[in-house]
Amino acid sequence: MAEWTALKNIDPHCFACGQGNAHGLHMRFFSDGERIRSRLVIPEHLRGWHTLVHGGVLATILDEAMSWAAIHLTGHFILTQEMTVRFKRPVRIEEEVRVESAVAERISPRKALLKAEIRNSSGEVCAESSGVFALFTAETFTRMNLVPENMLDAMNESMWRSA
Repeated sequence: MAEWTALKNIDPHCFACGQGNAHGLHMRFFSDGERIRSRLVIPEHLRGWHTLVHGGVLATILDEAMSWAAIHLTGHFILTQEMTVRFKRPVRIEEEVRVESAVAERISPRKALLKAEIRNSSGEVCAESSGVFALFTAETFTRMNLVPENMLDAMNESMWRSA
């Protein structure tokens, strides 16, 4: 069984994975070469009803996990094209959850299907998703002006390496 290694994050301000975003989720990702995973405790300020995590936050966690899997497991820059979420069980704030994602299928040279699921501390699946991700080269991302060039260079140098 492969060892889980930490992946390097280069954007400290991302809502989902940015460690410098005071209002964010502070997700950290690990990979075993076939899957991506993160564990996190969702803070109270992201609640929906009473003690439940807001569904939009759960969708963000799933999207972020699939994005990291698409980037690190395909070696491309990505954008989410479409995504489906199925909520199966409530998730409580301040409870540790685990999200795992993987590439389910390479649809074409420029598209991949990803899957992800969130499990609660008891191991029950609480939410699952699938999404189609558009795959881009660094040159295409530069041409589209989606990320500042200095960040793109840092991403290109480190996004497929461990932390």
